[in-house]
Amino acid sequence: MAWDEWEQLKADARGRAGEASQHTRLNSVPDGGGAAPAAVVPPLQTDPTGKKAAVTALEQTIRPDTDTAGDRAQEPSGSTVRTFSGWATADGLADAHQEWQRQVKNLKDRLANDQSALARANDEFHYVDTGVMTEIAQVAPGRAARREA
Repeated sequence: MAWDEWEQLKADARGRAGEASQHTRLNSVPDGGGAAPAAVVPPLQTDPTGKKAAVTALEQTIRPDTDTAGDRAQEPSGSTVRTFSGWATADGLADAHQEWQRQVKNLKDRLANDQSALARANDEFHYVDTGVMTEIAQVAPGRAARREA
């Protein structure tokens, strides 16, 4: 594609989007100056009760049930591999069972990490909030000194 054609395609796209400027704007100040429109962004909120319920569910239900489900294939797979001993099928089943065990271990590790992260989340939010509050408290009120160019 020729460069001129690319530029024309970009101009057409800007026209369809109602954008007249070819420059990227990194701020939200209108072209005419003045104040930027107030963004409606909901504040970040956490749900300590929900996190605690999730940790409890992971600890008491999900992780034990995952252990049970992961172990359920253990004996049938082993006996099937023994039944087909000496056949290529036995090797394939053994490989599939090893992959199953690896996947179950990965899932159990991930669930444990999720449980740990949820349990730590409240403390981490508190520490971040405290750190930001401390940094803000260190800022002296008043006008900032101007730098000479």
